[in-house]
Amino acid sequence: MSNKPKPPSHSPGKPPGKPVNVAGQFWLSVDEVAFLGEERIALLEQIAERGSITQAAKAVGVSYKAAWDAVDAINNVAPSPVVSTATGGRGGGGARLTDEGRRLITAYRTIAAEYQRFLAGINAAMGDSGAALDMLRRLALRTSARNQFIGRIVAVTARTVDAEVWIEIQGGERIVSGITNESVELLGLRPGRSVWALAKAVAVDIVREPDSARPPSTNALCGTVKQINRGDGPTEVVIALSAGVTVRGVIDADALERLGIVEGGPACAVFPASSVIVGVDN
Repeated sequence: MSNKPKPPSHSPGKPPGKPVNVAGQFWLSVDEVAFLGEERIALLEQIAERGSITQAAKAVGVSYKAAWDAVDAINNVAPSPVVSTATGGRGGGGARLTDEGRRLITAYRTIAAEYQRFLAGINAAMGDSGAALDMLRRLALRTSARNQFIGRIVAVTARTVDAEVWIEIQGGERIVSGITNESVELLGLRPGRSVWALAKAVAVDIVREPDSARPPSTNALCGTVKQINRGDGPTEVVIALSAGVTVRGVIDADALERLGIVEGGPACAVFPASSVIVGVDN
């Protein structure tokens, strides 16, 4: 029998490793695009109870603007509008959940209970696994793009080194993205496929009406100004399109006044195809 000491089960000076525990939240999705999770559900529940997005924001501990941004994001992706605002908009009036909103809350809470039971079973069976932790970190990806649309590809036009991908989003609006032919092949982009279309707000210009001489690859989404967020820098303008979809862009305060862009008035969001990022689910 050897008298050599056994090596320690962990590195000297470091505590023994703790077992990895699987935890998380699930999201409801439309066309494989996640749009509604625990934080947003809590906000919707408070809107239903209080009839006010402002009061709901205070109840769940988020900013006034963050709550409105979340409502816009939910309405943009949901099959039909989830929150309806009364006349008066951000400064007055109220807000209520639609039938779709109440249906989604009920569905989410029912599935959430089953999901937690599922996680409990996984943790009971799972051992210590660093690989599981790495996987969870990869799944924590989020995007900073303020404009997030879902839609289906209606056409892909290949050129010498790049392609134009035309996407129909909610309400029948169409936007175009300019990407390399290699990316088209890599992502498997083809007519009929569901995709994300992302555009940073800082890449979107706000105008009263689009220039008729603009290139065909320049996107122009027109609607009614829903809100204007003034700050120290450029002014953010939120434009309501059809089917409850919104698009955000920026404009200098001087140009805003010069063009007569006001809440409740007409305006267009203009942005090049090169600024639209296309994303797919594996």
